[in-house]
Amino acid sequence: MSHSKVAARYAKSLYSLARSQGSAEAVLADMVTYQKTLKENRALDLTIKSPIIQGSKKQSILDGIFGKSFQNITQAFIRLVVAKGREKDLTEIAKAYIQEDKRQKGISDCEIISAVSLSPELRSQIGLQAEKMAGGKVEITEKVDPSLIGGYILRVHDLEWDASVKTNLSKIREQILDYSYVPKIDF
Repeated sequence: MSHSKVAARYAKSLYSLARSQGSAEAVLADMVTYQKTLKENRALDLTIKSPIIQGSKKQSILDGIFGKSFQNITQAFIRLVVAKGREKDLTEIAKAYIQEDKRQKGISDCEIISAVSLSPELRSQIGLQAEKMAGGKVEITEKVDPSLIGGYILRVHDLEWDASVKTNLSKIREQILDYSYVPKIDF
C-alpha cells in the first residue's frame, strides 16, 4: 500500500477519534506544529525517517520534543504509529489530517499564481471567483511568478483558470504561426 493511502487511513482514524472526544481542533494544532517542526528541522526529519535508528529511540526523541505540548490523544497516536513501525509516515499523516479537517469543514485549497503580489482588493475578487469554482469556502495560497508577465493563474481542485499574459501571448503566437490566413491553392 502506498504511503499516501496509509497516511490517509491513519489520519481519518485519528480525526474520527479526536472528533468523538471533542479535541479535533487541538489535535489539528498538534499536527500543524509537528509538520512545521519537521519541515524546519531537517536533521530531526531525517532521524525520524531513518531505518537505522530504533523505534524506541525515535519515540524518546519525539516525547522529548512534543511530549509536554501535545494533547494526550496525539501523544498516544504517535506512540501507536511508532510501535507499528510507521514513524516515517508521520509527516504525511499530519498533512493528511490537516486535509481531512479542511474536507470536514468544506474548505478547498486554492492556489493563485501571479506576476506580482496581489493587492488586497484583487485578492478578494479572485477569492470570490475561487469560491464559485470550488462551490464553497477556499483557503488561498499565493505564489509570485514573474515569468507570467501579467495576469494570474487560479487553481482549485482539478480546475485551472489561466488569465496570464504569457499564455495569451502563446495563443496569439500559435495563431500567427498557424498560417491559416494564407489562401490555399487547389490544383
